[in-house]
Amino acid sequence: MLNYQELINEAKKQGFSDFEITEYGSEIIEIQVYQGKVNEHTESKIKKVSLRAIYQNKMANLSIENLDANIDFVLNQLKENALILSTNEEYEIYEGSSSYPKVKVKENDFNQISIQDKIKLLIELETKLKQKDPRIIHVPSLDYEEVSTTHRIINSKNLDIEKQGKYCAVAIQIVAKEDEDVQSGYEVEVKERFDELDFDLMMDKITTRVLSMLKAKPVASKTYPVIIENEAMADLFSTFLSIFSGETKIKQITPLLNKENQKVMSDKITIIDDPMKEDCIFKDPFDDEGVACFKKEIVSKGVFKTFLHNLKTAKYFHTISTGNGFRTGGGIGVCGANTYISYGTKTKEEMISSLEEGLLITEFDGLHAGVNAISGDFSLKSSGYYIKQGKIVRPVTLIVVAGNFLDMMNDVDEVASDLKITLSRVGSPSILFHGLSVSGM
Repeated sequence: MLNYQELINEAKKQGFSDFEITEYGSEIIEIQVYQGKVNEHTESKIKKVSLRAIYQNKMANLSIENLDANIDFVLNQLKENALILSTNEEYEIYEGSSSYPKVKVKENDFNQISIQDKIKLLIELETKLKQKDPRIIHVPSLDYEEVSTTHRIINSKNLDIEKQGKYCAVAIQIVAKEDEDVQSGYEVEVKERFDELDFDLMMDKITTRVLSMLKAKPVASKTYPVIIENEAMADLFSTFLSIFSGETKIKQITPLLNKENQKVMSDKITIIDDPMKEDCIFKDPFDDEGVACFKKEIVSKGVFKTFLHNLKTAKYFHTISTGNGFRTGGGIGVCGANTYISYGTKTKEEMISSLEEGLLITEFDGLHAGVNAISGDFSLKSSGYYIKQGKIVRPVTLIVVAGNFLDMMNDVDEVASDLKITLSRVGSPSILFHGLSVSGM
């Protein structure tokens, strides 16, 4: 196996000005149940290494899975990768922050429940799902995953930091049919401990949602007051996160260009990026460049406060990294981590009861195809429920909701208390908007 210190020392001898090693380790158990039997059961241990090195003022990247690779071979490959580059950008290997937040990791109980007991619980859940209602005709997938990860950064500036993560997840998909109408749904639950998984609650949530959408139909085309439910709002919000990135500021393709400290949204909207948020499964004491992560307000009561930065964008704008340099593809981009719209005080049910007529949107379809993050415009196939005199009357589908993200975020009537942060680490409560254009019948 590669000796990391020997690799760094030899790199210095061969003319590399700085060198960084990022080691990723994971242990994964996956179980898939189908029709009362184990369809798949795999266990894997993976370790891989990503290298970043500065050679002749160029930053080279290399990923290796063969940890017994020859040091000279690795360094020669990095040199070749560096010399191909024609950019004149300044690059930096980070020396480390003065301190890092500490992650509280829950004591793990994965090994206290045998694989056979986990399989038994999954098969029982599948049986209960099928027996819940005669309209449930199929359970296409029922998956369990158990993951333990390590992430370590070592570099030539004597930085050596590590973080760990552990979680388990259950994913359920069901199909329901009434007459000729077919609806399907998907539910995922992620927890830090196995005993925190509530199978019965998951079953109730997915069956209620899917069965309630049977016999859905469009509504008349017009402008409606619209409540976008928390998970759907988080999904929509996630497609516009790039407007807060220092990368889009460099390229001048963000509608927030030159709008720092200006009011850009309703004063009911505060947007926070908190990589260490206590009640989130995934936490980051440092980003993929080794910069300490911290909580920051991106938008404060409607006022745009800051772009998110990695080392590169921070250097470009003569500011400091916000600890948002994370790997995207082959390089390190700017990404949020537990980025969410802050919650209000009203419940979703109170917002529903306040509407004489309106819509509750629970799902968007084709998010990336129907969104233009540069202009802020969106036009999306949607589904949910029609509200009349403060009550949900019937399910709605085959409608298109259209608008502009910043215009919409300036047209907020109420923000609910039901904040939900999704697996993509983006979150939102349900939000009531004064009026959105809806195309239906």
